[in-house]
Amino acid sequence: MAEIDRRDFLKLVGVGAGAAAAAGCSDHVEKLIPYVVQPEEITPGNPVYYASTCRECPAGCGLHVKTREGRPIKLEGNPEHPVNRGTLCARGQAGIGRTYHPDRFPGPMRRGADGSLQPVSWQDAVAELAAEIGRAPQKTFVLGGEVGPTLSSLLDQFVRATGAGGRTVYEPFAPEALREASRSLFGVASIPVFDLSAADLIVDFGSDFLESGPSPTEHARQLAEARDVQAHPEGGARLVAVGPRLSLSVSNADEWLAARPGSEGILALALARVAIEKGAGTAEHQGLLGGLLAGFDAASAAAKVDVPAEAIVRLGSALARSKRAVALPPGVALSSRRAVDTTAAVLLLNHVLGAIGRDVRVPPASAGQTASFRETLALIEAMDAGSVGVLLIHDANPVYSIPTSAGFEKALAKVKLVVSFSPIPDETTERAHLVLPDHTPLESWGDAEPRPGVRSLIQPTLRPLFDTQALGDTLLGVGRALLGDASAAALPAGSFRSVLEAAWAGEDLGASLQKGGRFGELPQQPVSLAPGGLDLEVVAPKLAGEGSHVLVAFPHGFLYDGRGANLPWLQEIPDTVSKIAWTSWLELSPKSAEALGVEEGDVVAVETSAGRIEGQVYVRGGVRDDVVAVPIGQGHRVGRWASRAGDGLPGEARGANVMDALSGGVDEAGGRAWLTEKASLTATGASRRLPVLQFSDNQRGRQLGEAISLVALAEAGDPADAAGHGEAPAHGAAGGHESHELRAPFDPAADAAAGSAYRWGMSVDLDRCTGCSACVAACYVENNIPLVGEEEVRRVRPMAWLRIDRWIGAGEADLEPGREHPAESRERLGEVDVRNAPMMCQHCGSAPCEPVCPVIATYHNDEGLNGMTYNRCIGTRYCANNCSYKVRRFNYFDNQLTKWPEPMRLMLNPDVTVRGQGVMEKCTFCVQRIAAVRQVAKNEGRLIQDGEVKTACQQACPTSAITFGNLRDPASQVSQLAAGKRSYHALHAINTRPAVSYLAKVQRGPAEES
Repeated sequence: MAEIDRRDFLKLVGVGAGAAAAAGCSDHVEKLIPYVVQPEEITPGNPVYYASTCRECPAGCGLHVKTREGRPIKLEGNPEHPVNRGTLCARGQAGIGRTYHPDRFPGPMRRGADGSLQPVSWQDAVAELAAEIGRAPQKTFVLGGEVGPTLSSLLDQFVRATGAGGRTVYEPFAPEALREASRSLFGVASIPVFDLSAADLIVDFGSDFLESGPSPTEHARQLAEARDVQAHPEGGARLVAVGPRLSLSVSNADEWLAARPGSEGILALALARVAIEKGAGTAEHQGLLGGLLAGFDAASAAAKVDVPAEAIVRLGSALARSKRAVALPPGVALSSRRAVDTTAAVLLLNHVLGAIGRDVRVPPASAGQTASFRETLALIEAMDAGSVGVLLIHDANPVYSIPTSAGFEKALAKVKLVVSFSPIPDETTERAHLVLPDHTPLESWGDAEPRPGVRSLIQPTLRPLFDTQALGDTLLGVGRALLGDASAAALPAGSFRSVLEAAWAGEDLGASLQKGGRFGELPQQPVSLAPGGLDLEVVAPKLAGEGSHVLVAFPHGFLYDGRGANLPWLQEIPDTVSKIAWTSWLELSPKSAEALGVEEGDVVAVETSAGRIEGQVYVRGGVRDDVVAVPIGQGHRVGRWASRAGDGLPGEARGANVMDALSGGVDEAGGRAWLTEKASLTATGASRRLPVLQFSDNQRGRQLGEAISLVALAEAGDPADAAGHGEAPAHGAAGGHESHELRAPFDPAADAAAGSAYRWGMSVDLDRCTGCSACVAACYVENNIPLVGEEEVRRVRPMAWLRIDRWIGAGEADLEPGREHPAESRERLGEVDVRNAPMMCQHCGSAPCEPVCPVIATYHNDEGLNGMTYNRCIGTRYCANNCSYKVRRFNYFDNQLTKWPEPMRLMLNPDVTVRGQGVMEKCTFCVQRIAAVRQVAKNEGRLIQDGEVKTACQQACPTSAITFGNLRDPASQVSQLAAGKRSYHALHAINTRPAVSYLAKVQRGPAEES
């Protein structure tokens, strides 16, 4: 036998051990298959980016789709797109999950005699649909959401060519009242565009512009620009919020007027009157005092609005003195049956303040078809009367989102053939006879026009994963099968891609695809008050029912109108205000809860004239005593994550669908009204723990969310005097209490190896952070963070590497003497002092987690990062116990196998390890992104430049609240921010020497009269 040397022996042992391990391993085995002919644009290991458009809401933000080897793995904002300018909200980040959803229809389906959906070929499905339409074309109707201009035009062509009965656009949150108010006041039926970037005073009449408004990402950026203390040393814009509850938008205000819901128009006219009396407006506006505004003096308005008259006078005076004031009209939650006149009152206030044409621009009227809820109700009546034989439903889930009392589901049962084009099961596909699944946006061609002057392109970034077909191609196929040779004259030739190319024929399509679309200036229509435009009847709306509470249904910040409920990231990230995940809740004030005899988690029945729902109570101080507030978006009975089907309970709703308690009411112009009901509340006696992820908003003197007044900020001279070179701001400035803690100054840049050129660090500006959680969603997707579901969240075992802590004020009540464990919220009606503090691994210079690890799985690298060696971790959890910031997460289950059902594995980032059971994990400062940039810099023989590395959370943030960089570079932005007047470190006194510095929130105070 030939001798075997040591090296060959080790090779054989390695092969044998590997084979044995593979044989006993339950992990999915993948084969590496090389390219036979490698695509020219793909280099394995290097990402390729495509420009596209987000379709998660009508805002139409621009995307850069990051792909690896032909599969999208991350969505980022397109820096060239004028709407979002490189950032992206949580809904947009999670939108990638639609393409990789495990429940997608594999192809066309037909409902059989037993009620189940069975596969059918596209040829047979198209032939069946064409034949049914051909029997009675006039009884065919199209119902669907707002789509891009090219597809919308094709839908209209299809209706005309086939002789169909009509097309109805259905968008649950369509701004119908705003369009009609613009038409009645100015004679132009269009959607005004609000620009907050140069405003010095903003009054928000319940628009919820930061979570569910017309363009949340854009408005968040504009608000941050208007309040930037570097550009505006005087503090920048003040935000005054009007509304019955402390929403995310109200949480970011400087003053909160907790007005009676539905009274916003009265308050707007009262403010307009005070402003004119104080010198605002023109001679034309002076005439309003004896006309429209005669009955809206501060005293009488205060009684109707339920806010102090002094506050109305003070705010109206501040508006008159302001140079660039802007008022935002009510959003969905406060859209009543008087929504048009209420919105017109807010637009009139803008006109008095000179904002129309400056910060509120009115584009020319649109010629395209727009959403109309009145037309939707008319279609329901036609269905109920048997006048609809075929109903084609696209880009909408009306069975879920139309109020039950409107009778849509009952009328749908009378339609002979219901066709849904949804690619994912929902309540509407459950009632459909044919399902012809559309591509998802990442597989589609298309375009979008979020506003005049901005036209974005949608392009496919991977081949369709399933046997789906674009809606446009399906319509063309049905039309040609129905019309035969006559289709050539009635319908466009070729595929839908050809139709899109023809629609962009006057453009350089290649250049537009690279850029993401065609971006120009918003065309403006010069406007003035139209004759008869002041014939407004601004009164409090009459609500149905005799209940004790007003039912306020508000859009969930992540789920929107319910379309996001089947994206598990949006379920798992806690609501930005309540910190509740995976279910709905009923917001009640402490007084209301005490009167009912209920506590948090108790189940209460809400009865209105339209119906009844049940939900768990969430008691908070930030809601009026006469209001019960319920989020829109939960209560689905279909969907792996939208319902509780993924928990083994198919058909059971997750939370409550507030549509069951709402009427199908309309406003003066036929738009959908949401604020319509009074509710009676009854305790059911049942109770269940809510999945809450933050149990107290009290800092207890730990200075986790600091604030500084404008006066103290102006008085702070040398940064070391104000912040102790990285320590907390002076107590007087922050409004804190006296402390005798040890404050040893330190230089975070020193916490790295002597020979290293880098010490990576981060700065988080609490004055810019709105708490929107876009950073959290980006971190989930970028770092392959597993989802654990409702029960594990209820046990407080989320895996998120980044969370947003929400603190209420500081001041004298912070420690609450005599109460060892205060449990109740510190929110107070009308008071707003919310500090949102993103909390991730602090990458401490003296990390408490490192010395307690028995296997040195967590360590300090040469560049100051607190690293993790996953395959060394044995799961003792000592590091998590010793972490002062509680940012380490433990895999209790084998999430690698159970939480990524196929084809979700295809969206995993190949640059980030997928962790297994028994392993600790936490934020890495996106070390994979550092490594990618380091390689480029190394190849070019230089150091990494400031701003060259962007973490996922930083890149997503709409307000640029997060800055990342090298603390060893004194000229870097992060170094300068860390040494600034507002800089402090969380839990500074325990000497962990964190690499993350926070900038204290600036307290601007309420708008002053003089």
